[in-house]
Amino acid sequence: MLWRGEAGGQAVLVAGTEPPGVTELWDWTLGPGESHSSEAHTEGTRELLLVLDGQLELRVGKHAEALGKGDSASFAGDLAHEYVNADPGQLARFALTVFEPGVGGGAGR
Repeated sequence: MLWRGEAGGQAVLVAGTEPPGVTELWDWTLGPGESHSSEAHTEGTRELLLVLDGQLELRVGKHAEALGKGDSASFAGDLAHEYVNADPGQLARFALTVFEPGVGGGAGR
């Protein structure tokens, strides 16, 4: 588990590949009002996100996008980003795939 929030949120690594060119599949839950910020990953990192339940605000760099159940997004993980559940009464759950090239081959997180 990468992260656990105070309102029941968590990030669980479901599966991943070996370096170099790591691909990870994550199961994320954000409790009501929770958020998680991430620094920029290795250059070239890309992320895919699918909202499974609730609503989520995705912030990447200076861009923010509201996503609901069934919505998806693709974004540059080599920019600072944040996942936000602004709903005070409902959990948000999303699947996240991260592709991070060159990890373990001299580049790091």
